[in-house]
Amino acid sequence: MGREANALQEQVVREQLMTMLTWEIDVKTHFSRSAGKLGKYFQRHLEPEVWSLLLQTYADADAGRTWDALFAMCTLFRRVALSIAEHFGYDYPHGDDARVSAHLAHVLVLPKDAEVMY
Repeated sequence: MGREANALQEQVVREQLMTMLTWEIDVKTHFSRSAGKLGKYFQRHLEPEVWSLLLQTYADADAGRTWDALFAMCTLFRRVALSIAEHFGYDYPHGDDARVSAHLAHVLVLPKDAEVMY
């Protein structure tokens, strides 16, 4: 995964993940605790397993570890989003989730010199 893709991951995917984790804290604390600016209090309010998964979403410049971090983000987002959707009575978009996951898995195994995606 190149620098541009990594930047996109940080801007778009992480932003949505942080929003979902903030909502998780809001729901679990009945909106009585703050996640803090930029998740300052995440470690304090998230379950240890969720915190551990969040830490796995950060990677260095290694392409393989960047992919691992992206898939960790997807896993964590899914886990928390399912809980939030259930709490508020929304349907979780399982089909969208499956299509995005399949697309990422497909892109991961593309040859570096691939000129077409599908």
